[in-house]
Amino acid sequence: MSDNHGKITLSIIVPVYNVETTLSRCVDSLMRQNLTDFEILLIDDGSTDGSALLADKTASNAPQIRVFHKPNGGLSDARNFGVSKALGEYVAFVDSDDEITPGLLSHVMTAVCTSGADILEFPVVQKNLRGDTVSRFNPGRRSYDTAADWLVPFGLEHCWAVNKIYRRRIFDNVKFTKGIHYEDIVFMAGVMRLNPKISAVDDEGAYVYYQNSDTITARARENGLTELLDAQLKFISLTGIDTREPRFHRVYIDMLTSQLYVYHKTGQIRLRPQRVKIRKYGSTAGLVKAVLLDIIGLRLTCKLFKLLRKR
Repeated sequence: MSDNHGKITLSIIVPVYNVETTLSRCVDSLMRQNLTDFEILLIDDGSTDGSALLADKTASNAPQIRVFHKPNGGLSDARNFGVSKALGEYVAFVDSDDEITPGLLSHVMTAVCTSGADILEFPVVQKNLRGDTVSRFNPGRRSYDTAADWLVPFGLEHCWAVNKIYRRRIFDNVKFTKGIHYEDIVFMAGVMRLNPKISAVDDEGAYVYYQNSDTITARARENGLTELLDAQLKFISLTGIDTREPRFHRVYIDMLTSQLYVYHKTGQIRLRPQRVKIRKYGSTAGLVKAVLLDIIGLRLTCKLFKLLRKR
């Protein structure tokens, strides 16, 4: 483990678990950032392949990198552990099978310091394993008066933990929940309860997320997104968001997408019925869902979705 006793503005926490084939790509993308006062914390979460040795080797010639080895506890546990060891005023998370584009961090660090925000959000590009771009989330360049306002334009699409810079003191009051899937959503609910100042940028790079066998699509085939709907319902419960308010209709549409798959798999309806304004909610599909809710209601919308999926 290397030592870094200089001033640290940003701590980048990278959980490492059996990622021998992607770890170098991830770390290389971090080392290409034109920053000086930062550290990279590689948290080996009980890897059983060559990841632990690779992490040590990578750090041996890079004073910015510190490596910690711990028993396996899962992604949330590794992130929490990393925060406990972080020296920076700000914290960011990068998963070890992902990367960030060159120059991103210097841009967002300038933006977060200029805005005085507690959290600064930046774009996400999703790619498949071939490297083809599948989708892009762009939060736009804006600042929000309240955390609730932050939810209005994009709903739960905001709930990535990895495309943000956080002021370190946020983690004095919120942690990642161990032992659950879709931990980012529940984590962001805890963050929202603190009502932090949030800003966003829309250019100068992105977080690059690589889809794998544990993606939403794969889980949809396996369990109908039941775990995702659980996390989304918990988000609503923890934040007290009332999706009947028109400004939060996008949040309801996001949950409806999960509910449709849950109904297709299990026949269960767990979402509270309601109507939403008829408009696009990020896509044409969102408009179709809004129209169906208005005309035939939640239960029949679920039944129609199941019928169409059988064809």
